[in-house]
Amino acid sequence: MFTLHGIPASPGHAVARIHRIIREETKVRRRDLVAGEVETEIEVFRAALNQARSQISALVARLSDQLGQDEVAILDSQLLILEDELLVDRTEERIRTNLMGAEGALHDTMGDLIHQFDTLEDDYFRERVLDLRDVEERLLRRLQGIDDRPLQLPTHPHVLVTGDLTPSETASIGRTQVRAFVLGSGSKTSHVAILARSLGVPAVVGLGDQLAILDNANLVAVDGETGEVIVEPDSATIARVRQLSQKQITVNAKLEHLRDLPAETPDGRRLGMLTNIELPLEVEMARAAGAEGVGLLRTEYIYFQHQTIPSEEEQLAVYREIIDGMDGRAVLFRTLDVGGDKIQRYLGARKESNPFLGWRGIRFLLANRPLLKTQLRAVYRAAAHGPTRLMFPMITGVDELREAKELCRESCDELAAEGLDHDPGIPVGIMIETPSAAAVADLLARECDFFSIGTNDLIQYTLAMDRLNSRVAYLYQPLHPAILRSMKSIVAEAHAAGITVGICGEMASETKYAEVLLGLGFDDISVHAAQLPKIKQVVRWTPMPEAEGLLAELMSFATADEAVRHHESYLEAKKRRRNEGTGS
Repeated sequence: MFTLHGIPASPGHAVARIHRIIREETKVRRRDLVAGEVETEIEVFRAALNQARSQISALVARLSDQLGQDEVAILDSQLLILEDELLVDRTEERIRTNLMGAEGALHDTMGDLIHQFDTLEDDYFRERVLDLRDVEERLLRRLQGIDDRPLQLPTHPHVLVTGDLTPSETASIGRTQVRAFVLGSGSKTSHVAILARSLGVPAVVGLGDQLAILDNANLVAVDGETGEVIVEPDSATIARVRQLSQKQITVNAKLEHLRDLPAETPDGRRLGMLTNIELPLEVEMARAAGAEGVGLLRTEYIYFQHQTIPSEEEQLAVYREIIDGMDGRAVLFRTLDVGGDKIQRYLGARKESNPFLGWRGIRFLLANRPLLKTQLRAVYRAAAHGPTRLMFPMITGVDELREAKELCRESCDELAAEGLDHDPGIPVGIMIETPSAAAVADLLARECDFFSIGTNDLIQYTLAMDRLNSRVAYLYQPLHPAILRSMKSIVAEAHAAGITVGICGEMASETKYAEVLLGLGFDDISVHAAQLPKIKQVVRWTPMPEAEGLLAELMSFATADEAVRHHESYLEAKKRRRNEGTGS
């Protein structure tokens, strides 16, 4: 028995034998054209596009009843890729200009697009590479006249192991005999992870080269909570994992009653429970989980979908759809948070050697005022249709905040002059995610309506480590003394100025930190919808003196390791007390 370690992407537990899929990619057939063949080749390419669109549309229709329309809508992004002028026009240009066959022209165009996405610093955009590869593979098969090769899955329970799964493959599996996914690539933000969570199937991704030691003969136990894959588990481990699986079914059923209850401690402290979303299809999931609002809407989504600069009207339509879907619950819009390299093909921005510390967030927006004002106008107009908040990312000081707020005023003046409905009075806040913003939180708090702490960047910037670099990943420590002190100070300065402070980073979505965040005094937390009931339950169990006492103990330690060990002991003791108290 031995254990492989990956990234937990979808919660749950399973025990079954492996079904390993090893497949070869479709090979690109390159050929040179003569001038007289160009138009015929372009017609062949366009026919392949039409066939691919029809296939994806048919797949969406077939799976809607099984998965639900919202989850299947993830596949719609592939339809948008097939309509994208960057794909279509550039491929046809290569055919005409370079006298290339359609397969080679398509492959080279996709290679350019994939390179642009693959080198970005944002997990979300990196994961969209898999959509591009899925579309390319589908188009190559159409060009070569090859029938689709559906996954050949056994009819008995199994753990599906492969390098990666495309979104269409994951969706087509549906609720079959797959008990868990174990993938070599992927992350928590990938479409595969989203669909796995929708299916309720455990998933561990990002195992990389560790997959090489697995084959169909292996029995494995998969823990989607910890990211562990236990190979050839002993009888005790099998029993434990199966017990955990049954327990999770019971827990989920018990948590359903929390949907309409507040996140309120036994001694009356109320915590706002919000959700992070990036896709409009997530609105229904947020409402179903009992979210009181959206605490972070990543507006990068609409730019990715359009793969061009969306107009004010296009943005307004999407923003209104989300606001209407939340049915009176407030939606917090974070303005576009990208670096120049992400949309360089539209604005001519140059690639940077260190985009984390470069032209991104509010810096990028203030340097591209027409882009920002178009988004601001759309948000203010959408706000006329429901409660809305606006937030600026990557603020480092008061000067940036003042400049951004001035653009807000200009946008509202323009809308008023044009007679367009809008709400000029929406709260305006900032993300605290840079050490400089944390250091001058008192100054910033005087000039905005709320704070929201983005722990992903705050932790990596404070600890001077790249969270996407595996060599220094061990330094990503949310309980580091510097992080706890920083967050406590930010909360104190916000409250001293009479404004609210929330948290929307990954730390908020981890159940084990719920008591810590409660002790820090946050007014609201924004989490993944699937985690909301679990966090709410912890809040309802935990009196404020207990949470504040835990925080004081954690902050007394000199190192992150000491704090982590104490925190683990606390959680074990609390779990033991609850089991003894309930007899479970």
